[in-house]
Parts: sequence; structure tokens; C-alpha cells
Amino acid sequence: MVSSAKGRILFIEKQQREIVDELKGLPVFKHVDIFLEKDLGSAIQRVQTERFDVIVLAAKIGGMPIGQTIQILKSIDPRTKLIVKSHTNSMKLEATIRKENIYYYHLDSFGQDDLILAIESALPDDINKINFVSTYEKQESEFQLVYWVDEDDNFIEIHKTNLENHGFRVKVFFDADEAVQRIKLKKPDLLMVDINIPVGSAGLHFMEMMLDSVEMIEIPVLLFVKRERLKEHEEILDRVKKTLPVWSYLEKPVKIEDMIPGVKSLLEKNK
Repeated sequence: MVSSAKGRILFIEKQQREIVDELKGLPVFKHVDIFLEKDLGSAIQRVQTERFDVIVLAAKIGGMPIGQTIQILKSIDPRTKLIVKSHTNSMKLEATIRKENIYYYHLDSFGQDDLILAIESALPDDINKINFVSTYEKQESEFQLVYWVDEDDNFIEIHKTNLENHGFRVKVFFDADEAVQRIKLKKPDLLMVDINIPVGSAGLHFMEMMLDSVEMIEIPVLLFVKRERLKEHEEILDRVKKTLPVWSYLEKPVKIEDMIPGVKSLLEKNK
């Protein structure tokens, strides 16, 4: 199998020449070779004879079911990091992809900077990457980054714009596993989590994973809890008190004038 001292990325896409050309022009990928295959069969043959550090696979490339495609690529070289990208999402598609334990699942709605960050983080540490701040990172350095795990569309709609208008960059996650994956790529300045929704929901599932993670417990957390359900959540809140160094909660419904002071107060505690 052909290998190289440089990093090697393979895109398996039908119509993504623009992305490949753009990545080649970024300084961060100066020491990386980037290739494109539009046909799945040709791509698999190439992977059998050439070594790639990262493969970016379109979920709807066609030729065979996506789950089977992932299994074949992983069996050829288990060291390769697989990033699956999709223009649209569905519960069935996401369940199929996550079952295969890939490196990252990217939706086009996340933006191209998210994909660039995922690819950059997937490259081996020993590749000679130059000191470069991507467009994504520049945006994040200008605004404090907030990840919000919630399933309450109305609640999010009321407060997200307000937060953004006060200089926060907010990314909402309806899926707890997606939020955890994103934290591995880029830690936020603050986590906001709604734990009012039923057991097994995104908020509670996320908190259970967070409290078991040495890395994540250092991130400040703002919880949203309905007053009438505080007793229901005594167990999880007790674990939060004992585990998280910086945290607070706001009772729902949260008044729009109370959100910003609550967020800023928590961030001040973390300084």
C-alpha cells in the first residue's frame, strides 16, 4: 500500500471539486495531499492500494448502502479516520452512521468551517501542520462560544437570537452524542443544557455523559430546570453539585432579561 510522509485526504463525492480546491488553497493544508473520487467503486480500489489519513465520504454517494460502504472502508485500513457528510439528515440515516463508530458525522448545515475543523483534527499529530488560525477559529476568538443541548424549539427561538445579539456564538444540539463529538473537536466557553425533557432525552443523556468525563467537567454549565420538576431531578442535580466546579441553573420559563445576566455571571465565576 502506497504511503506518504505528507498527510493524505480522500474525498468520495460526486460534485465537490469546489471544496477540494478550496481546501488545497488553505495554509493549514499546505502539507497535505487532497484527492477526489466521484465513483465509489474507483474510490474503494484506490483505498486498497493507497494509504489515506482521512476519508470524507458523502452519505449519498450511491453504489451500495452507506453502512456497508463504511464497513468496507474501515476493513481495508482501520487506521483511517472516516468523516461522513450529508446534505440532509434523518433518524434512520443518523442511526445507521453512528452504529458504525466513525470519527465524525458532518451535516452541511453546520457550515464548511465545521468540516475543515473536523478534517484538521482528524489528521495525525506528527504531520507538520503550520501555525494557522482558520476562519472558524477566528470567528470563535471574537465571540464567546456557547453549546446548547436542548429539544425545546420555542425556548431556543426566544433566547438564541438574544444571546447572539450580546456577542455570543451559539450552536444548538438536539442530539447529546453530537454535542459530545463536537466538544472533542472544540471546547466551548459555556454549556447550556435543558434537563426538563423526559428521561432518555438529549439534555439528561448529555449530563450523564458529561459527569463521567474528566475533560468535560471543567466546562462551565448552565442548566435549565422547571421549578415544579426540581424534585424529579434531585439525583442528577446532586451529582452536578458534587462534580462540576462551575455551574448554575435558571428556572424555566426564563425571562429574556434574566438570560444574559445569568450567562455572564457564570462565566465570571470561571475566570
